[in-house]
Amino acid sequence: MKFEVTLKSKRPASNKNECFYCESKIGEFHKDDCVLIKKKVKVKAIIEYEIEVPHHWNKDMIEFSRNEGSWCASNIINELKEIDKKNGCLCNIIKYKLIKDSKKIFLDE
Repeated sequence: MKFEVTLKSKRPASNKNECFYCESKIGEFHKDDCVLIKKKVKVKAIIEYEIEVPHHWNKDMIEFSRNEGSWCASNIINELKEIDKKNGCLCNIIKYKLIKDSKKIFLDE
């Protein structure tokens, strides 16, 4: 599928009449590897980090507290922010795996 380059692909950092990213001229088609041609994919984030729990909790209690108890999964955001602040980065605790590739491409100028 080909996508025509429009003025929307220009960026304020350039005065050229072309796509800022693939340098195709306005009215031509974006190059196949232009970063403005996108697709949606589903990924799984695998996060490994330490948390504090009462010392007598076993595996079932820990998993219940996080998966079925009153602890809201949104609380992970604050935990990750603390780790990020302490370490300066989350790259060493998060890995991503591709789950599904829609292969349906679209232009996002």
